[in-house]
Amino acid sequence: MGRTSAGLREPLLAFAAATALAAGLAALGAVVPFVRDNLHAPIALIFLYVPAFAARRAGREFDYADAGLRADPVGLNLAVLGVFVALTIPAFTVGFFLFYGRVCTIPANEMTHLFGGLCRHWLGAAGGHLRLPPRFLLLAFSQLVVVAIPEELFFRGYLMERLEQVWPPTKNLFGAKVGLALVVSSALFALGHLLVIPNPQRLAVFFPALVFGWMRARTGSIAAGATFHALCNVVSDVLHTSYFG
Repeated sequence: MGRTSAGLREPLLAFAAATALAAGLAALGAVVPFVRDNLHAPIALIFLYVPAFAARRAGREFDYADAGLRADPVGLNLAVLGVFVALTIPAFTVGFFLFYGRVCTIPANEMTHLFGGLCRHWLGAAGGHLRLPPRFLLLAFSQLVVVAIPEELFFRGYLMERLEQVWPPTKNLFGAKVGLALVVSSALFALGHLLVIPNPQRLAVFFPALVFGWMRARTGSIAAGATFHALCNVVSDVLHTSYFG
């Protein structure tokens, strides 16, 4: 029990520190427009540098390449990414229309009240049309470099890896060794999203986090997970821009 507690101390303190800093910035952004408009950049720096700071505090060096910040193995990353894009993006798109078609109905149902703010702007599949968000290329670049890579480095490259030293993976899932560390790091990913922006809907990121973690375990890199993470965000932005007025 003592060894488990000692092993958990560093990653959990790093998670608490990174989340507290990010939540503090989000709270400041609520009253300072400049911080709100540039919120992702300082949060990205937090996720990029807290692992190195935590490692140094523990007397270790933090190697970003060992944490998965590399493209190798390129072929395996591309294969894993391609499979998940082909399987999930069409399913996500269909689910988007089914979900909001069910929730944002007239007359309203019990679910409509939970999403009242969004439903007022829902155009429906027939009322909207596919269009890109403003400054789309900058958005896509930002989602990859400022959002997905820092988050994947922290939660999958650092946090999951440290948790696996406490709870070694025991299951082989489609070629990836996974275990309790995958579930706990995904739960912390969801909790962090909720604490930074208090909205229960943000807990849903637990499920894609399981996929991102599996990708890290399968490839040893965060490249496929970060790219898929960014792509999911971009597809969501495109759908919301197109079908909400």
